Amino acid sequence: MNKLFVTISFFFSLLVITSQDCFQATKANWGNDSLECRKNVSLYSEFMKQKVYADAAKFWRKTQIVCPQYKPNLYKNGIYIYKQIAKEKKKSKSAELKLYVDTIYFIYDQWVSNFGNCNQIKADLAADIMAFDASKGFPKAYELYKEVFDKSPEFTSYNDIKYFVYANKYMLKTKKIECDQFLENYEILSGICDKNIAKAIKAEKYANVQAFLDKEISPCASCDKLEEIYTSKYNAAKEDMLLTKKIFERLSNNKCTESSLYLELLDKVLNDPNNPPTAKDLYNAAVADYKRKNFTKAGERFNRAISISDDEILNQKMYEILYDIAFNKKQYKKAFSIAGNLTDNCAANDKKARIIASSSIKYGSSAFNKSLIYCLALQYASNSCGKTSANAINSWKGQLLPKSELIMLDVKSGSSQQVPFWGQNVGLKTRD
Repeated sequence: MNKLFVTISFFFSLLVITSQDCFQATKANWGNDSLECRKNVSLYSEFMKQKVYADAAKFWRKTQIVCPQYKPNLYKNGIYIYKQIAKEKKKSKSAELKLYVDTIYFIYDQWVSNFGNCNQIKADLAADIMAFDASKGFPKAYELYKEVFDKSPEFTSYNDIKYFVYANKYMLKTKKIECDQFLENYEILSGICDKNIAKAIKAEKYANVQAFLDKEISPCASCDKLEEIYTSKYNAAKEDMLLTKKIFERLSNNKCTESSLYLELLDKVLNDPNNPPTAKDLYNAAVADYKRKNFTKAGERFNRAISISDDEILNQKMYEILYDIAFNKKQYKKAFSIAGNLTDNCAANDKKARIIASSSIKYGSSAFNKSLIYCLALQYASNSCGKTSANAINSWKGQLLPKSELIMLDVKSGSSQQVPFWGQNVGLKTRD
């Protein structure tokens, strides 16, 4: 392998050009030696398709020397090729990894030199810094991401949000930013998540990232701190219902449901006739009720939210909590019915099995009736795809009658029997 490009200090030169829109080539620039350029473009492209990255890198480098302004895609492909090699070097813990990472930075530098900088390049570079050189590059990745998220978030993905949060945590830990800045960035990132979820653009991914955000913001998200920041924002724009709802959601997500600000917003969000609450507003209020163990009020609000929600991901979360409420209140048939609303059949059968088994305390009026209830629970557990724990299954099997007692009752093992309370038939099993 030819010696890699000389190690370069890319950070000091990369951001000199500040144009924001990426240059789009209308036609190829074959340079002064068209034949040589065409030959090397063809060779590196073919080796790249075949995933022979070492040879692709060799001919890519020749292309870049002969016709450095061929197309912007030349640099995108070069970065891709060297990233594949760098990934293998990282996996094998090779000492050559740094050379390949430096080469990736060199390619970015050449891309900017030949076509100008733009936010797409900045976002890609920030992601690569985080993937290959985070321990040294956190400040630069933070700087790049900050600019992109502020000005052109459309060039980012849910993975970029996670990377930017890690960079924020480093900057906070090293006292390069304060909590106020971290929270300001959090608001920007949460807004991006909200927009993508609302537009059903990888909604589940962004919902997971929002949960990640809420977790990682915790060092700066004491309720006192959040109330201080949000009270100021709220007082400055009390008539802005979008802001009011967002603050309400943030306080709810961070479990700040006892603060005076939260209680003020709760009444406003849920009772404004000109701005009826959304399903998400009701969900946030219900979650707060649930955490305060006000299960009746939580159930009312969850059901109200479900009645107006067209967000199936949100609905599934609410069915999960409604099931837990019914379970805790020993509302057996209600919990069973709620479990039937889950789109994951395996999870639904697990929950049905658990609520049936728990009903044995009240409706297992005899050893035989109790055995029938556990038979039904085991039947649903058998269709839970392993979600019902082995311990639960073994415990339920231990509650079944032995064959000897069935003989005394003049009942045959395997016969179909109606389960008390549940009104379903089940094949009678024994513990032995």
